[in-house]
This record gives sequence, C-alpha cells and structure tokens, in this order.
Amino acid sequence: MAQLMENTAKGEHYRKKGARLTEDADEAVLLHKPGIPEEYRYLLGHFHLIDKAHLIMLAEENLIPRQDAVIMLQSLTDMERDGVEEVRLRTGGAMHSGEHYLIETLGESIGGRLHLGRSSGDMQSTSGRLLVRSGYLELMAEVLKFREGLVKLASEHAETVMPHYTRFQHGQTTTFGHYLMGFVRALERDFERLSQAFRRCNVSSMGCGAGTGSEFLLNRRRTAELMGFSSVLTNTKDAYAFMDFGIEAFTAMSILMTNVDRVATDLLVWYTYEFGFIDFADRYCGTSSIMAQKKNPHGLMYVTENISKLLGRMTGAIVQYRNVSGLGSLKEVGFSFELTARSLRAMSGIMTSMKVKSDRMRHQSTAAWAQSSDLAGAMVSEKGLPWRTAYQIVAILVRQSMEEGKGEHDVTPEMVDRAAIEYSGKPIGLSAQEIKKALDPLECIKARTLIGGPAPDQVKKQIEESRQALLADQQIFEELLGQVKAGETKMAEAERALLS
Repeated sequence: MAQLMENTAKGEHYRKKGARLTEDADEAVLLHKPGIPEEYRYLLGHFHLIDKAHLIMLAEENLIPRQDAVIMLQSLTDMERDGVEEVRLRTGGAMHSGEHYLIETLGESIGGRLHLGRSSGDMQSTSGRLLVRSGYLELMAEVLKFREGLVKLASEHAETVMPHYTRFQHGQTTTFGHYLMGFVRALERDFERLSQAFRRCNVSSMGCGAGTGSEFLLNRRRTAELMGFSSVLTNTKDAYAFMDFGIEAFTAMSILMTNVDRVATDLLVWYTYEFGFIDFADRYCGTSSIMAQKKNPHGLMYVTENISKLLGRMTGAIVQYRNVSGLGSLKEVGFSFELTARSLRAMSGIMTSMKVKSDRMRHQSTAAWAQSSDLAGAMVSEKGLPWRTAYQIVAILVRQSMEEGKGEHDVTPEMVDRAAIEYSGKPIGLSAQEIKKALDPLECIKARTLIGGPAPDQVKKQIEESRQALLADQQIFEELLGQVKAGETKMAEAERALLS
C-alpha cells in the first residue's frame, strides 16, 4: 500500500489505479472530469480562494494540526507568487488542483489534510457562485457607466424632434431625448435585477459536502466570511444540488442584452443612408474589401451578434443544468459574462460618441403624417367630436391627400371639411390656425405633459429622476462590492494570524 500512496493519476489525482478502480481513466472520463482546461481556466482563481478559506477554517477550528496548516498556507502563498492560474493548469486536477499541488509539494501526510469535510459538490457550487458574483459586479459597473453617458446625451436632446416609429412606420412625434430616457429606464431595471440576483448568489455552499454536510464541526459561517459571502445556504441538499443561480445569471444577462439589442436594431436602421439620423465614430466602423465607399457599422454588428450567441449559450446551459452534475451551466456562464460586458462597453462607446443629425430627424418628423393623431385630437378638443369619428375623418384626409400627392404641409380647412363630409355628411369647420398647431411637431410634443411623456419639461424631470436613481444605485453597488472587499480584508487578516 505504501507504493500505491506514491503513485500519481492523470486528471483527478485521487482516482488512483489500484484503489477503488483497477484501471487508469479513459480519455472520455478525463474530458468529463476534470474537463478541458479552457473550460475551467476562469474558475482557477476561485478554487484558490476556496482552498485558502477552507484551510484557514480547519486550522482555526483545530480540525487539522496548526503546523501543517501553516506549511500548506505558505505553499499556497508561494503559488500566488508563481501565478495561480499557471501553476494550477500545470498541476492539473481543476477544482482539486490545490490539493494535488500540496500533495505533490508537501506529501500526502500534510497536503492530504486539505480536503477534510468538503467534496467536489460544495467546491463546484461555491466556485460557481464566486464566478457569477464577480460577473454581476462587472456588469453592474458597466450598466452604471452606460446610464451616466445616456442621461448626459438625453439632456442634450430633450428638444430634438424626431419621428416615433411603430413597426418601423411613422407613428407619432417624439424627441431623441425621450427615446434615450426610455432606454435608461430599462437599464435601471436591469441594474435592479443584477443587484437582487447578486444578493441571492452571494451566499456560500461550502460545508454542504456531497449534500449531507459533514460529521466534522466545520465553521461554515467563518469560511463564508473569508470569501466575502453575506451568509450560508441553510440546507445542505439545496447548497449541493440546486445551482439555479447560474440560470438566473443567464436570465438577467439575456434580458439586459435584449434591451440593448432593441436599441441597437434601431441604430442600425437609423444609420442607413435612407434614414440618415446618426453617424458613428470611425473607430467603431469598418469598410469593405471591394466596395471602397462603405463605412460599415461593425461595432454595432458585434453587439447584435452577441445577443444571439448569449441566447444560444443560455439554452445550452439550461439543457445541461438538468444533467446529474449540472456542471454544464457553469462552463457557459463565465464566457457569457465576458461577452455581455464587452457588448455593454462597445454599445456605450458607440452611443456616447455618435453624431446625431438633428435637422434630418426633424425634417422626417413631418414627412409621413406622424401628427395625424394630434390632428384628430384637435377635432376632439376644439369641435367636441367623438375620438373614433375624428380618427376616421383623418384617415380619409390622409388617403385623399396621398392620392393627390399632397402632404401635411398642404392641409387646408377645405380639405379637412371634404374628408368630414365624406365620412359624416357635414363639415367640422376646423380653422387654419388650429390645423397648423395640430400638425406642428414641436407643439405636439409640448402638449404631451402627462407623466412620462416627451414634453421637454417632462423629459427634463425624467432626467433628474434618473440622475438621482444613478446616485442611489452607485451606493448599492459600493455596498455589494464592499461585501467582497470585506472578505478580502478578513482573509488577509486570517492569513497573517495563521502565519505569525
């Protein structure tokens, strides 16, 4: 048996030929666990934190000899000097790379003490929570920065008149500032989702073992606080088996990216020559290898492509989550956080640097009867007509005008009365001044003073509300980041105490 103790194994170092199993692991087994290094590389730093926290707790609770704990902690510190990721990849074993390294370096009589009271299950769940937690913090920071830039842009365009499109058809009239504030409000909800999901994720699984905990009196709360978790999951089966926090992360990212994609789609259309509402900074554009005149919106295309990638990965993760191990969802979430963060940075840069062609926007706002509903509204308010009657008269007016090649600027009281007579048999007598006011885009916008409307004063109020919300959310972010920083401080103090 002494000879067997000295043997090593590929992949999972504890799976030694001659112990429970009589053959070395097949390649398929090694690909399943520990897996391909590229798939768990982003978890190695989290495995390292888990190893240190668990080790310190074992020492503090007198579950392992203090002198052995000191030697192991010093060895893990040496690993940090040489590069945690590099050393652990070279050592192999993925989540067990720390124990494998300690046994290789110090022998099993010392390094073999690290795994007391824990399993692959609680390490997998906890490393996933650490990964998702860090991803949330990065996304929250990017959303805050994005919102700040958009609010500033909206304040510059509170009176920039533009068409409001429904189904890509001219619907009514709005301002670009109002449009932007709609996006800001969606991002505010995205931040709220991310911060709430962070709180649900930032609880520790360590100590749950393989689902039933441990006969050793592990101090789960101490391990949790050393890693910056706010608390522990209070059912060991839940902590071990249910990794829905990964699916929730995908859900939050997908909603966020879908909101971004909705605006990105608008911008792609508005950038075309036919619309000509905006122009992108050259640094966010490419060109064609054959069509020398082209200025392609490659930066924006990158963002829109990423939403498809994210939704695909989310679907795969949900399907894999139902597998026995549930490991697949964690393999996807790290890359998806990175994809989403890069998309937010790109979208923020694109929008805050783009040129807004205000004159073109205003010109188009009167090009396709976008004030029609306001003309019907004038018939209601000035002449007391029922809304549906006014609506039908305007519909006839628009049809007749288009048949005659006329537009909004050509409308006269006689044309309105002609449409009214066709519909109801009698004129309504709307004056030229009333018609002019009803068809003036800026007047239409100024009339929309209801809560949340595009009237400039309302938009300015929305901007101020969003500035206050931004300050409040920045405080929330600092609070959540503070939980992680507090863990780093406690870990540093515990390391010094053990090594002193």
